[in-house]
Amino acid sequence: MKTTIFLLLLCFSNFAFSQQKVYQIDDFYEKVMPIKDVYKTYPTLNIIKLESSFNNVQRFENEQRMMFHDFGKFAKQKNIKFHEFKKQNFIPFNILVNPSGEIDYAVYGFGKQSTLAINGKMTMYEIDEDTKNIIIPLAEDFFKTYKLPKDLADTKFSMNFSVFLGKETRKESKFYISTLELAEKCDKPDTVKELRLHKLYLEKFPEVVFRFKNLEELDLADNSLTEIPDKIWGLKKLRFLSLSGNLLNYDKLNFERNKHLKDLNLQYTNMNKIPKTLRKNRKLEVLFIGNNKIIEIEKSDFRGLKRLKAINLYNTRITTLPKTVKKLKRLEELDLYHNELKFLPKEICSLRNLRTLAISNNDLWKLPEEMAKLKNLKTLYAHHNKLNDLPVLPNLNLLDIGYNLFKVVPNTVFDVNNLNEFDCSKNQISQVPVGLLKLNSLKKIYIKGNDYNKLDEMEDDFDLLVEELQKKKVEVR
Repeated sequence: MKTTIFLLLLCFSNFAFSQQKVYQIDDFYEKVMPIKDVYKTYPTLNIIKLESSFNNVQRFENEQRMMFHDFGKFAKQKNIKFHEFKKQNFIPFNILVNPSGEIDYAVYGFGKQSTLAINGKMTMYEIDEDTKNIIIPLAEDFFKTYKLPKDLADTKFSMNFSVFLGKETRKESKFYISTLELAEKCDKPDTVKELRLHKLYLEKFPEVVFRFKNLEELDLADNSLTEIPDKIWGLKKLRFLSLSGNLLNYDKLNFERNKHLKDLNLQYTNMNKIPKTLRKNRKLEVLFIGNNKIIEIEKSDFRGLKRLKAINLYNTRITTLPKTVKKLKRLEELDLYHNELKFLPKEICSLRNLRTLAISNNDLWKLPEEMAKLKNLKTLYAHHNKLNDLPVLPNLNLLDIGYNLFKVVPNTVFDVNNLNEFDCSKNQISQVPVGLLKLNSLKKIYIKGNDYNKLDEMEDDFDLLVEELQKKKVEVR
Protein backbone atom coordinates (compact mmCIF):
# COMPACT_ATOMS: atom_id res chain seq x y z
CA MET A 1 0.00 0.00 0.00
CA LYS A 2 2.77 2.42 0.99
CA THR A 3 4.61 1.62 -2.25
CA THR A 4 1.47 2.42 -4.28
CA ILE A 5 0.97 5.77 -2.52
CA PHE A 6 4.63 6.63 -3.02
CA LEU A 7 4.41 5.87 -6.75
CA LEU A 8 1.26 7.96 -7.08
CA LEU A 9 2.93 10.89 -5.31
CA LEU A 10 6.01 10.49 -7.49
CA CYS A 11 3.88 10.51 -10.66
CA PHE A 12 2.00 13.60 -9.48
CA SER A 13 5.26 15.33 -8.58
CA ASN A 14 6.74 14.58 -12.00
CA PHE A 15 3.58 15.86 -13.67
CA ALA A 16 3.62 19.07 -11.61
CA PHE A 17 7.23 19.83 -12.49
CA SER A 18 7.07 18.81 -16.13
CA GLN A 19 3.70 20.35 -16.98
CA GLN A 20 3.97 22.38 -20.16
CA LYS A 21 3.61 26.12 -19.70
CA VAL A 22 4.43 27.52 -23.15
CA TYR A 23 2.05 26.92 -26.07
CA GLN A 24 1.63 28.16 -29.61
CA ILE A 25 -1.66 30.04 -29.67
CA ASP A 26 -3.60 27.69 -31.96
CA ASP A 27 -2.43 24.62 -30.04
CA PHE A 28 -3.47 26.23 -26.78
CA TYR A 29 -6.99 27.04 -27.97
CA GLU A 30 -7.42 23.53 -29.43
CA LYS A 31 -5.80 21.42 -26.71
CA VAL A 32 -6.04 23.38 -23.46
CA MET A 33 -8.70 26.09 -23.36
CA PRO A 34 -11.10 27.56 -25.96
CA ILE A 35 -10.69 31.27 -26.62
CA LYS A 36 -14.01 32.21 -24.98
CA ASP A 37 -12.92 30.45 -21.77
CA VAL A 38 -9.55 32.21 -21.82
CA TYR A 39 -11.20 35.65 -21.81
CA LYS A 40 -13.58 34.53 -19.07
CA THR A 41 -10.92 32.94 -16.85
CA TYR A 42 -8.06 35.39 -17.44
CA PRO A 43 -9.60 38.85 -18.01
CA THR A 44 -7.55 41.47 -19.81
CA LEU A 45 -6.17 44.63 -18.23
CA ASN A 46 -9.07 46.79 -19.46
CA ILE A 47 -11.71 44.51 -17.94
CA ILE A 48 -9.87 44.28 -14.64
CA LYS A 49 -9.36 48.04 -14.60
CA LEU A 50 -13.11 48.58 -14.88
CA GLU A 51 -13.75 46.18 -12.03
CA SER A 52 -11.05 47.90 -9.91
CA SER A 53 -9.53 44.49 -9.30
CA PHE A 54 -5.98 45.72 -9.77
CA ASN A 55 -4.74 47.89 -6.96
CA ASN A 56 -2.99 50.12 -9.48
CA VAL A 57 -2.82 50.00 -13.26
CA GLN A 58 0.51 51.84 -13.30
CA ARG A 59 2.00 49.14 -11.11
CA PHE A 60 0.63 46.46 -13.44
CA GLU A 61 2.36 48.15 -16.39
CA ASN A 62 5.55 48.39 -14.35
CA GLU A 63 5.51 44.64 -13.63
CA GLN A 64 4.83 44.01 -17.32
CA ARG A 65 7.92 46.00 -18.24
CA MET A 66 9.99 44.27 -15.55
CA MET A 67 9.04 40.88 -16.98
CA PHE A 68 10.19 42.00 -20.42
CA HIS A 69 13.50 43.25 -18.96
CA ASP A 70 14.01 40.04 -17.00
CA PHE A 71 13.35 37.94 -20.10
CA GLY A 72 15.97 39.96 -22.00
CA LYS A 73 18.46 39.53 -19.15
CA PHE A 74 17.76 35.79 -19.07
CA ALA A 75 18.42 35.60 -22.82
CA LYS A 76 21.70 37.48 -22.43
CA GLN A 77 22.85 35.02 -19.76
CA LYS A 78 22.24 32.28 -22.31
CA ASN A 79 24.23 34.30 -24.89
CA ILE A 80 21.13 34.91 -27.02
CA LYS A 81 20.97 38.40 -28.51
CA PHE A 82 17.64 39.31 -30.06
CA HIS A 83 19.08 42.02 -32.30
CA GLU A 84 21.49 39.60 -34.01
CA PHE A 85 18.70 37.56 -35.62
CA LYS A 86 18.91 37.90 -39.41
CA LYS A 87 15.17 37.98 -40.00
CA GLN A 88 13.23 40.90 -38.54
CA ASN A 89 10.23 39.59 -36.66
CA PHE A 90 8.52 39.73 -33.30
CA ILE A 91 6.78 37.19 -31.10
CA PRO A 92 3.88 38.31 -28.90
CA PHE A 93 3.39 36.48 -25.59
CA ASN A 94 0.12 36.43 -23.65
CA ILE A 95 0.92 35.48 -20.05
CA LEU A 96 -1.91 33.88 -18.04
CA VAL A 97 -1.33 34.39 -14.32
CA ASN A 98 -3.10 33.27 -11.16
CA PRO A 99 -3.55 35.44 -8.01
CA SER A 100 -0.52 33.89 -6.31
CA GLY A 101 1.64 35.39 -9.07
CA GLU A 102 2.46 32.03 -10.63
CA ILE A 103 2.33 31.77 -14.41
CA ASP A 104 -0.14 29.13 -15.52
CA TYR A 105 0.55 29.45 -19.25
CA ALA A 106 2.51 31.57 -21.72
CA VAL A 107 0.83 31.62 -25.12
CA TYR A 108 2.76 32.93 -28.13
CA GLY A 109 1.99 33.88 -31.72
CA PHE A 110 -0.94 35.41 -33.60
CA GLY A 111 -2.71 32.33 -34.86
CA LYS A 112 -3.27 30.81 -38.29
CA GLN A 113 -3.18 33.01 -41.38
CA SER A 114 -2.16 36.10 -39.36
CA THR A 115 -0.40 39.03 -41.00
CA LEU A 116 1.64 41.87 -39.57
CA ALA A 117 3.30 45.02 -40.86
CA ILE A 118 7.09 44.95 -41.27
CA ASN A 119 8.72 48.05 -42.76
CA GLY A 120 5.30 49.29 -43.83
CA LYS A 121 4.39 46.10 -45.72
CA MET A 122 1.85 43.50 -44.66
CA THR A 123 3.58 40.13 -44.27
CA MET A 124 2.20 36.69 -43.41
CA TYR A 125 3.20 35.92 -39.84
CA GLU A 126 5.03 32.64 -39.41
CA ILE A 127 6.98 30.89 -36.70
CA ASP A 128 10.36 30.43 -38.37
CA GLU A 129 13.06 27.96 -37.42
CA ASP A 130 14.98 30.43 -35.22
CA THR A 131 11.86 31.08 -33.20
CA LYS A 132 11.08 27.38 -32.85
CA ASN A 133 14.60 26.31 -32.01
CA ILE A 134 15.87 29.24 -29.93
CA ILE A 135 13.20 31.59 -28.56
CA ILE A 136 10.56 29.04 -27.58
CA PRO A 137 12.95 26.76 -25.60
CA LEU A 138 14.29 29.93 -23.96
CA ALA A 139 10.75 30.95 -22.98
CA GLU A 140 10.03 27.47 -21.62
CA ASP A 141 13.07 27.70 -19.31
CA PHE A 142 12.25 31.26 -18.28
CA PHE A 143 8.59 30.71 -17.38
CA LYS A 144 9.27 27.56 -15.36
CA THR A 145 10.36 29.60 -12.36
CA TYR A 146 9.29 33.22 -13.05
CA LYS A 147 6.77 34.67 -10.60
CA LEU A 148 4.96 37.99 -10.32
CA PRO A 149 4.07 39.62 -6.96
CA LYS A 150 1.09 37.82 -5.45
CA ASP A 151 -0.55 41.08 -4.35
CA LEU A 152 -0.70 42.41 -7.92
CA ALA A 153 -4.31 41.32 -8.44
CA ASP A 154 -7.04 39.47 -6.56
CA THR A 155 -8.15 37.45 -9.57
CA LYS A 156 -6.62 35.56 -12.46
CA PHE A 157 -5.44 37.90 -15.21
CA SER A 158 -3.49 38.14 -18.44
CA MET A 159 -0.61 40.38 -19.43
CA ASN A 160 1.34 40.79 -22.67
CA PHE A 161 4.77 41.59 -24.00
CA SER A 162 6.52 41.07 -27.33
CA VAL A 163 10.04 39.93 -28.18
CA PHE A 164 11.50 41.82 -31.14
CA LEU A 165 14.02 40.00 -33.31
CA GLY A 166 16.49 41.59 -35.71
CA LYS A 167 17.49 45.24 -35.87
CA GLU A 168 14.75 47.82 -35.73
CA THR A 169 14.56 49.95 -38.87
CA ARG A 170 14.54 53.65 -38.05
CA LYS A 171 13.84 56.44 -40.48
CA GLU A 172 15.82 59.62 -40.73
CA SER A 173 14.40 62.68 -39.04
CA LYS A 174 15.07 66.38 -39.43
CA PHE A 175 14.87 66.84 -35.67
CA TYR A 176 16.97 64.04 -34.15
CA ILE A 177 19.33 61.12 -34.88
CA SER A 178 18.24 57.61 -33.86
CA THR A 179 20.97 55.17 -35.03
CA LEU A 180 24.73 54.91 -34.70
CA GLU A 181 25.07 54.71 -38.48
CA LEU A 182 23.26 58.01 -38.97
CA ALA A 183 25.30 59.56 -36.15
CA GLU A 184 28.55 58.55 -37.83
CA LYS A 185 27.44 59.76 -41.28
CA CYS A 186 26.21 63.15 -40.04
CA ASP A 187 28.16 65.89 -41.82
CA LYS A 188 26.89 68.77 -39.65
CA PRO A 189 27.32 67.50 -36.08
CA ASP A 190 27.33 70.99 -34.60
CA THR A 191 23.69 71.44 -35.62
CA VAL A 192 22.44 68.27 -33.89
CA LYS A 193 20.73 68.81 -30.54
CA GLU A 194 19.05 65.42 -29.91
CA LEU A 195 20.21 61.79 -30.05
CA ARG A 196 17.65 59.03 -29.51
CA LEU A 197 19.80 55.93 -29.14
CA HIS A 198 17.42 53.91 -26.97
CA LYS A 199 16.82 50.17 -27.48
CA LEU A 200 19.86 49.62 -29.68
CA TYR A 201 21.26 46.76 -27.54
CA LEU A 202 24.40 48.80 -26.88
CA GLU A 203 26.88 47.12 -24.55
CA LYS A 204 29.45 49.94 -24.63
CA PHE A 205 28.92 53.66 -24.47
CA PRO A 206 28.89 54.94 -28.09
CA GLU A 207 31.90 57.23 -28.58
CA VAL A 208 30.15 58.83 -31.57
CA VAL A 209 28.09 60.83 -29.05
CA PHE A 210 31.09 63.11 -28.50
CA ARG A 211 30.96 64.35 -32.10
CA PHE A 212 27.96 66.48 -31.12
CA LYS A 213 29.32 69.38 -29.08
CA ASN A 214 25.96 71.20 -28.92
CA LEU A 215 23.94 68.17 -27.84
CA GLU A 216 21.03 69.03 -25.53
CA GLU A 217 19.15 65.72 -25.24
CA LEU A 218 20.63 62.21 -25.05
CA ASP A 219 18.40 59.15 -24.70
CA LEU A 220 20.30 55.91 -24.05
CA ALA A 221 17.43 54.07 -22.33
CA ASP A 222 16.95 50.32 -22.49
CA ASN A 223 20.39 49.31 -23.68
CA SER A 224 22.92 47.05 -21.91
CA LEU A 225 25.33 49.71 -20.67
CA THR A 226 27.15 49.25 -17.39
CA GLU A 227 29.58 52.18 -17.49
CA ILE A 228 29.26 55.85 -18.47
CA PRO A 229 32.49 57.75 -19.27
CA ASP A 230 33.31 60.82 -17.19
CA LYS A 231 33.80 62.94 -20.27
CA ILE A 232 30.04 62.96 -20.85
CA TRP A 233 29.99 65.94 -18.48
CA GLY A 234 32.10 67.78 -21.02
CA LEU A 235 28.98 68.17 -23.18
CA LYS A 236 28.30 71.63 -21.81
CA LYS A 237 24.82 72.03 -23.30
CA LEU A 238 23.44 68.63 -22.30
CA ARG A 239 20.28 69.27 -20.31
CA PHE A 240 18.39 65.93 -20.63
CA LEU A 241 19.94 62.48 -20.06
CA SER A 242 18.10 59.16 -19.86
CA LEU A 243 20.00 56.06 -18.77
CA SER A 244 16.84 54.21 -17.74
CA GLY A 245 16.86 50.45 -18.21
CA ASN A 246 20.66 50.01 -18.14
CA LEU A 247 22.19 47.94 -15.33
CA LEU A 248 24.77 50.53 -14.34
CA ASN A 249 27.81 49.90 -12.18
CA TYR A 250 27.36 52.75 -9.70
CA ASP A 251 30.79 52.19 -8.20
CA LYS A 252 32.22 53.50 -11.47
CA LEU A 253 29.58 56.14 -12.25
CA ASN A 254 30.95 59.53 -11.28
CA PHE A 255 28.79 62.63 -11.62
CA GLU A 256 30.98 65.70 -12.07
CA ARG A 257 30.00 69.18 -11.00
CA ASN A 258 28.06 70.83 -13.79
CA LYS A 259 25.63 73.69 -14.39
CA HIS A 260 23.78 72.34 -17.41
CA LEU A 261 21.98 69.04 -16.66
CA LYS A 262 18.33 69.66 -15.74
CA ASP A 263 16.50 66.36 -16.36
CA LEU A 264 17.96 62.96 -15.37
CA ASN A 265 16.29 59.54 -15.63
CA LEU A 266 17.94 56.67 -13.72
CA GLN A 267 14.98 54.28 -13.42
CA TYR A 268 15.58 50.52 -13.69
CA THR A 269 19.35 50.96 -13.33
CA ASN A 270 20.16 48.62 -10.43
CA MET A 271 20.58 51.50 -7.98
CA ASN A 272 20.60 50.39 -4.32
CA LYS A 273 21.50 53.75 -2.83
CA ILE A 274 21.63 57.30 -4.10
CA PRO A 275 25.20 58.09 -5.27
CA LYS A 276 26.93 60.83 -3.29
CA THR A 277 28.16 62.46 -6.48
CA LEU A 278 24.57 62.93 -7.71
CA ARG A 279 24.41 66.18 -5.76
CA LYS A 280 27.03 67.67 -8.12
CA ASN A 281 24.19 68.19 -10.63
CA ARG A 282 23.37 71.52 -8.99
CA LYS A 283 20.95 72.72 -11.72
CA LEU A 284 18.91 69.50 -11.75
CA GLU A 285 15.15 70.12 -11.90
CA VAL A 286 13.71 66.66 -12.69
CA LEU A 287 15.03 63.42 -11.17
CA PHE A 288 13.59 59.96 -11.89
CA ILE A 289 15.13 57.24 -9.70
CA GLY A 290 12.07 55.02 -9.26
CA ASN A 291 11.91 51.28 -9.90
CA ASN A 292 15.18 50.66 -8.08
CA LYS A 293 15.64 48.89 -4.74
CA ILE A 294 16.93 51.82 -2.72
CA ILE A 295 15.14 50.96 0.57
CA GLU A 296 16.69 53.86 2.52
CA ILE A 297 17.28 57.50 1.67
CA GLU A 298 19.88 59.20 3.82
CA LYS A 299 19.31 62.71 5.11
CA SER A 300 22.19 64.07 3.02
CA ASP A 301 21.15 62.45 -0.27
CA PHE A 302 19.42 65.51 -1.71
CA ARG A 303 21.89 68.05 -0.34
CA GLY A 304 22.71 70.67 -2.93
CA LEU A 305 19.77 69.76 -5.22
CA LYS A 306 17.87 72.90 -4.29
CA ARG A 307 16.52 73.48 -7.80
CA LEU A 308 14.59 70.19 -7.98
CA LYS A 309 11.00 70.62 -9.13
CA ALA A 310 10.05 66.94 -9.56
CA ILE A 311 11.26 63.72 -7.92
CA ASN A 312 10.11 60.22 -8.85
CA LEU A 313 10.72 57.64 -6.10
CA TYR A 314 8.14 55.18 -7.42
CA ASN A 315 8.59 51.58 -6.22
CA THR A 316 11.90 52.03 -4.42
CA ARG A 317 10.72 50.22 -1.24
CA ILE A 318 11.67 53.09 1.04
CA THR A 319 10.22 52.95 4.56
CA THR A 320 10.89 56.57 5.57
CA LEU A 321 11.38 59.92 3.94
CA PRO A 322 14.11 62.05 5.55
CA LYS A 323 13.16 65.30 7.27
CA THR A 324 15.67 67.08 5.07
CA VAL A 325 13.08 66.91 2.27
CA LYS A 326 11.97 70.32 3.58
CA LYS A 327 15.07 71.87 1.99
CA LEU A 328 13.72 71.19 -1.51
CA LYS A 329 11.83 74.47 -1.49
CA ARG A 330 11.14 74.52 -5.24
CA LEU A 331 9.64 71.03 -5.38
CA GLU A 332 6.34 70.89 -7.29
CA GLU A 333 5.86 67.14 -7.82
CA LEU A 334 6.70 64.29 -5.45
CA ASP A 335 5.95 60.68 -6.47
CA LEU A 336 6.13 58.16 -3.62
CA TYR A 337 3.86 55.49 -5.12
CA HIS A 338 4.39 51.84 -4.14
CA ASN A 339 6.68 52.10 -1.17
CA GLU A 340 6.48 51.01 2.46
CA LEU A 341 5.90 54.35 4.17
CA LYS A 342 4.00 54.21 7.45
CA PHE A 343 4.03 57.97 7.97
CA LEU A 344 5.01 61.21 6.25
CA PRO A 345 7.32 63.60 8.10
CA LYS A 346 5.59 66.89 8.92
CA GLU A 347 8.55 68.59 7.24
CA ILE A 348 6.95 67.73 3.90
CA CYS A 349 4.46 70.47 4.72
CA SER A 350 7.22 73.05 4.30
CA LEU A 351 7.17 72.48 0.53
CA ARG A 352 5.04 75.53 -0.23
CA ASN A 353 5.38 75.09 -4.04
CA LEU A 354 4.19 71.47 -4.02
CA ARG A 355 1.39 70.97 -6.56
CA THR A 356 1.19 67.17 -6.91
CA LEU A 357 1.71 64.61 -4.16
CA ALA A 358 1.41 60.89 -5.01
CA ILE A 359 1.51 58.68 -1.90
CA SER A 360 -0.69 55.79 -3.01
CA ASN A 361 0.06 52.15 -2.26
CA ASN A 362 1.89 52.66 1.01
CA ASP A 363 1.04 51.78 4.64
CA LEU A 364 -0.03 55.24 5.74
CA TRP A 365 -2.47 55.47 8.65
CA LYS A 366 -2.48 59.24 8.98
CA LEU A 367 -1.39 62.40 7.18
CA PRO A 368 0.22 65.37 8.96
CA GLU A 369 -2.23 68.04 10.15
CA GLU A 370 0.25 70.64 8.90
CA MET A 371 -0.71 69.78 5.30
CA ALA A 372 -3.12 72.71 5.50
CA LYS A 373 -0.04 74.86 4.84
CA LEU A 374 0.26 73.40 1.33
CA LYS A 375 -1.79 76.16 -0.30
CA ASN A 376 -0.56 75.26 -3.81
CA LEU A 377 -1.32 71.53 -3.58
CA LYS A 378 -3.76 70.75 -6.40
CA THR A 379 -3.53 66.96 -6.75
CA LEU A 380 -3.35 64.30 -4.03
CA TYR A 381 -3.25 60.59 -4.86
CA ALA A 382 -3.60 58.68 -1.57
CA HIS A 383 -5.48 55.53 -2.58
CA HIS A 384 -4.54 52.08 -1.26
CA ASN A 385 -3.41 53.09 2.22
CA LYS A 386 -4.99 52.67 5.67
CA LEU A 387 -6.33 56.20 6.14
CA ASN A 388 -9.55 56.96 8.02
CA ASP A 389 -9.27 60.74 8.36
CA LEU A 390 -7.96 63.71 6.39
CA PRO A 391 -6.40 67.05 7.38
CA VAL A 392 -7.62 70.31 5.87
CA LEU A 393 -6.62 70.45 2.20
CA PRO A 394 -8.01 73.76 1.01
CA ASN A 395 -7.18 74.12 -2.70
CA LEU A 396 -7.25 70.64 -4.21
CA ASN A 397 -8.59 70.04 -7.71
CA LEU A 398 -8.22 66.24 -7.54
CA LEU A 399 -8.43 64.00 -4.47
CA ASP A 400 -8.20 60.20 -4.60
CA ILE A 401 -8.70 58.37 -1.28
CA GLY A 402 -10.10 55.13 -2.69
CA TYR A 403 -9.23 51.78 -1.08
CA ASN A 404 -8.68 53.07 2.44
CA LEU A 405 -10.50 52.59 5.78
CA PHE A 406 -12.87 55.56 5.73
CA LYS A 407 -16.23 54.96 7.39
CA VAL A 408 -17.51 58.41 6.44
CA VAL A 409 -16.36 61.01 3.94
CA PRO A 410 -14.37 63.46 6.10
CA ASN A 411 -15.98 66.88 6.61
CA THR A 412 -12.76 68.48 5.41
CA VAL A 413 -13.64 67.27 1.88
CA PHE A 414 -16.86 69.30 1.82
CA ASP A 415 -14.86 72.51 2.27
CA VAL A 416 -12.61 71.98 -0.78
CA ASN A 417 -14.38 74.48 -3.01
CA ASN A 418 -12.21 73.93 -6.10
CA LEU A 419 -12.49 70.13 -6.13
CA ASN A 420 -13.10 68.88 -9.70
CA GLU A 421 -12.55 65.14 -9.23
CA PHE A 422 -13.03 63.01 -6.12
CA ASP A 423 -12.54 59.26 -5.59
CA CYS A 424 -13.65 57.58 -2.36
CA SER A 425 -14.54 54.19 -3.87
CA LYS A 426 -13.91 50.88 -2.11
CA ASN A 427 -13.88 52.16 1.46
CA GLN A 428 -16.25 51.25 4.31
CA ILE A 429 -18.45 54.33 4.01
CA SER A 430 -22.02 53.68 5.18
CA GLN A 431 -23.16 57.29 5.65
CA VAL A 432 -24.41 58.89 2.43
CA PRO A 433 -22.14 61.96 1.83
CA VAL A 434 -24.79 64.58 1.03
CA GLY A 435 -22.19 67.29 1.74
CA LEU A 436 -20.82 66.66 -1.76
CA LEU A 437 -23.72 68.71 -3.12
CA LYS A 438 -21.98 71.80 -1.72
CA LEU A 439 -19.06 71.36 -4.11
CA ASN A 440 -20.00 73.49 -7.11
CA SER A 441 -16.78 72.76 -9.04
CA LEU A 442 -17.21 68.98 -8.91
CA LYS A 443 -17.16 67.33 -12.36
CA LYS A 444 -16.42 63.67 -11.67
CA ILE A 445 -16.81 61.40 -8.64
CA TYR A 446 -15.97 57.75 -7.97
CA ILE A 447 -18.17 56.75 -5.06
CA LYS A 448 -19.25 53.14 -5.49
CA GLY A 449 -18.01 50.04 -3.70
CA ASN A 450 -19.01 51.23 -0.22
CA ASP A 451 -21.71 50.15 2.28
CA TYR A 452 -24.59 52.50 1.41
CA ASN A 453 -26.95 49.58 0.79
CA LYS A 454 -26.78 48.13 4.31
CA LEU A 455 -30.23 49.60 5.00
CA ASP A 456 -32.99 50.12 2.45
CA GLU A 457 -33.49 53.77 3.43
CA MET A 458 -29.75 54.44 2.98
CA GLU A 459 -29.87 52.95 -0.49
CA ASP A 460 -32.73 55.32 -1.33
CA ASP A 461 -30.73 58.27 0.03
CA PHE A 462 -27.72 57.20 -2.04
CA ASP A 463 -29.81 56.97 -5.22
CA LEU A 464 -31.20 60.43 -4.48
CA LEU A 465 -27.67 61.83 -4.01
CA VAL A 466 -26.59 60.36 -7.35
CA GLU A 467 -29.65 61.86 -9.02
CA GLU A 468 -28.94 65.32 -7.59
CA LEU A 469 -25.26 65.15 -8.56
CA GLN A 470 -26.20 64.17 -12.12
CA LYS A 471 -28.57 67.14 -12.29
CA LYS A 472 -25.51 69.27 -11.60
CA LYS A 473 -23.78 67.49 -14.54
CA VAL A 474 -21.41 65.57 -12.28
CA GLU A 475 -20.24 62.27 -13.74
CA VAL A 476 -20.85 59.59 -11.10
CA ARG A 477 -19.07 56.25 -11.16
